[in-house]
Amino acid sequence: MKHERFLACISSNELSAKTVIRKTSRLANYYNSKWFVLYVQTPHESADNIPLDKQRFLINNFKLATELGAEILKIESSSVTRTIIEQAELRKVTTICVGKPRINLIRLILSASLIRELLKKISSNKIDLIILS
Repeated sequence: MKHERFLACISSNELSAKTVIRKTSRLANYYNSKWFVLYVQTPHESADNIPLDKQRFLINNFKLATELGAEILKIESSSVTRTIIEQAELRKVTTICVGKPRINLIRLILSASLIRELLKKISSNKIDLIILS
């Protein structure tokens, strides 16, 4: 049986991050697996730019994930997609867990190419993708 390794990808959105962390934790516990929580800090959310309440939510979510047994990965990058792929490959992740996108139509159209890039990369590496709501 292959060993599962989960990568929970979170943003600074408090509620979706908490959901992704809790559900990925349950999956990892079920499979008795190692799991990671990845937060990609884009220049848009640098320490100078991110509001204090979002910083607090992130810290609380990192704390929750640590208590639930995750290894926290906080990486500064301008490419969220590339960072997810790199970390998944580096850590031999079998399943990437993300929250349901809460984005408007314009941002969805702009991010479609990123989503296609991510799907193409993970399918070539035989990595599963779970979208949690």
